[in-house]
Amino acid sequence: MRGAFVVQLGPETKPSEGRFEGLAEEVDSGREMRFRSAEELMNFLGQRFELAKASVDKTEASIKREQVPPRKKNPRQERSSS
Repeated sequence: MRGAFVVQLGPETKPSEGRFEGLAEEVDSGREMRFRSAEELMNFLGQRFELAKASVDKTEASIKREQVPPRKKNPRQERSSS
């Protein structure tokens, strides 16, 4: 489940005061991080999302290369170029 995260907000979180603390976990990898600010949380989410996206892009590019059959030469073109 790429791009999925669990965020648990701790008791010290007070959104009206701009205070956030808790634990964030990336579901796919199990990587987690304790955060003490919204900025730390957003940085973690952004970094993990970018890594997951890069992995998906790389896999898709690899699959596309494997699916493209080699081009066959046209016998007419070979005759006309001789």
